[in-house]
Amino acid sequence: MQESQPAKDPFGAIHRPKEYAPPDLTRVPLYPDEDLLLFIRDHNPHFADWEKDLLTIVYDQTQYFIPQMETKIMNEGWASFWHKRILEALDLPQSLHLEFIVRHAQVLRPHPGGLNPYHVGMKIWEDIEKRWDHPSPEEEKEFGPRTKTGMEKLFEVREVERDSSFLRRYLTEDLLRELNLFEYRTRGDEQVVSRVADKDSWREIKETLIHNVGTGTIPVMKVVDSDYNKNRVLLLKHEHDGRDLQLEYAEKTMRYLRQLWEHDVVLETVINEKLTLLTFADDKLSMKPA
Repeated sequence: MQESQPAKDPFGAIHRPKEYAPPDLTRVPLYPDEDLLLFIRDHNPHFADWEKDLLTIVYDQTQYFIPQMETKIMNEGWASFWHKRILEALDLPQSLHLEFIVRHAQVLRPHPGGLNPYHVGMKIWEDIEKRWDHPSPEEEKEFGPRTKTGMEKLFEVREVERDSSFLRRYLTEDLLRELNLFEYRTRGDEQVVSRVADKDSWREIKETLIHNVGTGTIPVMKVVDSDYNKNRVLLLKHEHDGRDLQLEYAEKTMRYLRQLWEHDVVLETVINEKLTLLTFADDKLSMKPA
């Protein structure tokens, strides 16, 4: 208990003393837990062993797919980059070469209203190779002389990056503009362009893209209390990052959690800039200010 005491304030004589509340060592979990499936598996006392095994299988499968989710743009772009490079190196008959060009263009074509990971990934890989093999005077001035070839840099990037860092490091202003990326918002029944890749907004568009790749598209929810209000209600907290939850998906998620936990579920989140409690009970979702 002594270790849980706050550190001594060296300026305590002039600071207003803070109110100290000792931690509740009976709370489960002691710290917010992000692994919802494993927490429910380990703390629902009514589960049979086979039910726990099923949750473990689902969890393990999810862990297997996470690296693929985190590198989708890199992987698809890498495949397209080498597909093109290999086919160009082969001495193909003209008819087969033309067929490849058509198929390749179909794979890379931009998707209206969406992002084609094959197209974006390949353009970034090509740009990296070009900038390391043939840097412009401005690039040499900004980054210094190159110590690696373009091919060496490609394999280095492939080894150490994932989509979010890949985009942050190598999606340049010029490339973002060449890709004609823009940001849009839904207003009523229409989708309206809110930002274009100009001098003022390209960084915001890039940040929006980074936040919407890999697991960045999945809201982070943590178990805060498994006995909320002393009634075995499961209390969750959404780590709000400026993006509100889509209530349709929140309701479905909480319905499944209620089914697994076998008691009511409460989720603390922010909606329209207001702290809100979502409660799933009696087979319906309700919402009230926190």
